[in-house]
Amino acid sequence: MNDDSKKNQIAIREEVNLDMVMKDIDAMQRMSAQLMKTKHYQAMGEAGIFAIVQKAKSLGVSPLEALNGGLYYLQGKTGMSSEMMNSLIRQAGHSITKDAKSNNEICILHGKRSDNGDTWTTTFSMDDAKRAGLAKNMYDKYPGVMIFNRCLSMLARQLFPDVIKGCSYDMSELKEIAANKASSQPEMEVVEVEKVIITKEQVNKLLDCLKRCPEDFVERVLNHINKLAGSIHDLEVKDYGPIMERVEEKLSEVVVEVKNDLSS
Repeated sequence: MNDDSKKNQIAIREEVNLDMVMKDIDAMQRMSAQLMKTKHYQAMGEAGIFAIVQKAKSLGVSPLEALNGGLYYLQGKTGMSSEMMNSLIRQAGHSITKDAKSNNEICILHGKRSDNGDTWTTTFSMDDAKRAGLAKNMYDKYPGVMIFNRCLSMLARQLFPDVIKGCSYDMSELKEIAANKASSQPEMEVVEVEKVIITKEQVNKLLDCLKRCPEDFVERVLNHINKLAGSIHDLEVKDYGPIMERVEEKLSEVVVEVKNDLSS
């Protein structure tokens, strides 16, 4: 097979693959629109549904399983529940062992990969949660569960990134990231801009020019002014300039028309 034939075959394959991708995206968008008709999924938004379904496909999990709590979507990031993380890691043949020293105050997890034997240990405690400002709400009610979730996501990021495929955080971590991002944004100073109204002389100049314009044109201009300010006397300077410019253009057109009529 010569080089030209190889290039043609590669081009055909790329074209076919691109066509399949576009059809797949189109199908996902239609499905997202359909799911948005159900109240249960409306809170996710169409973009959230689309992102979760696409990520579910790359992970090889059921889209409905992902939509019903397996995956999350918040401010452009897709996260994964600790239950799904745990499940996918074990399905891949890897192991996670909870240390006997773990309790409601500290969680210690040992991970081991089945392919190369690599190991990793992560620890997360209520003291860590307090230092991060997390020790409230769900941490007060279910401390053991919450510190396990955080410890597991840390382990998954370190030892099993190929399993979670970018879904590196659980929902509590996504909310924390979003909150930190919002608090780091500088407060915008609201400056109230004072309206500058045209002078009486400007009003008279505009009215004088309008008197010499066709009636239908005058009516359109006055309707436009009413929409902007309610009255010509309340027209702002920023709006006066463009309006006056258009009126003067119209006057120039009227003068040309009159001269043409006289010459004929």
